[in-house]
Amino acid sequence: MSTIKSSKKYIQIAEMILEEIHKGKWKEGDAIPTVRTLAEMYNVSPQTANKATTHLAGMGIIASRQGSGSILTGKKSITTGPKIPMLIDKARSSYLRGENTAVGYHGKELYLNYLHAMNEEGAEPVLIVYNKGETEISEETRGILESCKGVLIQGSLPSCYLDYLEKNDIPSVVINRVLDQNLKGRFGSVIMDCSGLEQLSAYMSSLGHKKYLYAFSNEFEMTTVYDHRRTVIQKSLNGNCRIPQPEITDFTFSPGSNEDAEKLKDLIVEGFTAIFCFNDICALRIYDLLHQMEIRIPEEVSVCGFDDLFMAEMAAPPLTTVKVDRNLLLSSSLVLLKEIMTMSTPCSITNSCRTELVIRRSCWQKPA
Repeated sequence: MSTIKSSKKYIQIAEMILEEIHKGKWKEGDAIPTVRTLAEMYNVSPQTANKATTHLAGMGIIASRQGSGSILTGKKSITTGPKIPMLIDKARSSYLRGENTAVGYHGKELYLNYLHAMNEEGAEPVLIVYNKGETEISEETRGILESCKGVLIQGSLPSCYLDYLEKNDIPSVVINRVLDQNLKGRFGSVIMDCSGLEQLSAYMSSLGHKKYLYAFSNEFEMTTVYDHRRTVIQKSLNGNCRIPQPEITDFTFSPGSNEDAEKLKDLIVEGFTAIFCFNDICALRIYDLLHQMEIRIPEEVSVCGFDDLFMAEMAAPPLTTVKVDRNLLLSSSLVLLKEIMTMSTPCSITNSCRTELVIRRSCWQKPA
């Protein structure tokens, strides 16, 4: 009989059961001792033993049978690397659900790079989808977080998650989000630097444009990233334009909207001859509106994006954009997370990944 002294008893019980499985105590198809028997074996309450079996079932190690306890499945190749879950904003997770949406596709490279990295390290990939409106964490998610070595975060976590990570001292790295400086735990962030966007702004300015639009498709969620990119563009234009105080105006639109297409045409008539788009998907939506109004790119208006998704090069005309290396973004986040794992005191570290301008045929000299 064993006595567990850790505050996370059910996780340790689950690990001890796994150890017994690896030793061959139980084989595929064998019945696992009942919750009451496990509670006696490890000198804990039946509730704690039940949480341990629930945790193992979530890992696919055991399977519950209605009215007759649990059996051992055929999954024995438990990975040895540190468990590093990725927390994903539900609004961005549609690709994982098999939905063919622009927003979902936007995170595809990041998810695939994460799965590849976990496979290379012999670690179990765990994707946890959260809702930004959540006010409490589910018991299942708590169990996963309690057993992990650190987490990667995509999107803006609700405060209940941040509080939990901070309180339980779980090393965490946010991907492309600015850190809240009030956090007291072990946190890091890897963001895309401004170099590519600054180069893009300088290039657009050199073409002689005076009035610019900053376009955003409302199929995306507007976050602090939107404001950050706009600020960089405005500052760079101010420093590079041949005229003082170049004009930049926000343009939020719905894809395929006739009304928004008309508004866009009116703005171009008013002299807005260059369009910065929040990302490549927004740029391609702008292409659709412009084609709808028979406005030529780049002869009548220049369009540029951000991300350099593969569709950017395939567009007609090919899209000028800012290249983001998402493989580097993910690998840099993992490197930072492992560094934070070695630290024993609260920290707040921000690193950056370089971006670069990719010039194609969607931008050209402003017509005289």
